[in-house]
Amino acid sequence: MGIKKEKSCGAVIFRRKKDIEVLIIRQNQGHWCFPKGHVEGDESEQETAKREVKEETGLKIRFLFGFREETNYSPSPGISKDVVYFAAEEDGGRLKKQKSEVAEILWLPLHEASALLTYENDRQLFNKAYRFYRDYEGKDL
Repeated sequence: MGIKKEKSCGAVIFRRKKDIEVLIIRQNQGHWCFPKGHVEGDESEQETAKREVKEETGLKIRFLFGFREETNYSPSPGISKDVVYFAAEEDGGRLKKQKSEVAEILWLPLHEASALLTYENDRQLFNKAYRFYRDYEGKDL
């Protein structure tokens, strides 16, 4: 029996209030991460990320062109999961958690978000996304 492949897409979402903040969620299983979910039908990666962010958080997002990172992990034996993340900014909507999957949603300053993330690969992803956002922000958005 081979390894089952799964694919999800999501986003690292930034906003600037007084300082830069990032959105993280605590899933019902207890871990802190970024919103993401399975590709459905013939959706593109970005369509999946937008839909999943909207479903899990109620927010609309605008992608920051040029950032795409892929991570891989095994959620359970015999399953290999690829997750594609985009960097994005909040672009409307109203924060509302998807109760069936999300226990908590927080906008946090960067250092607090990084400390709260459960998995090291999410911290590495976050650091890359933040460096991209910081450089991007200097350009004409």
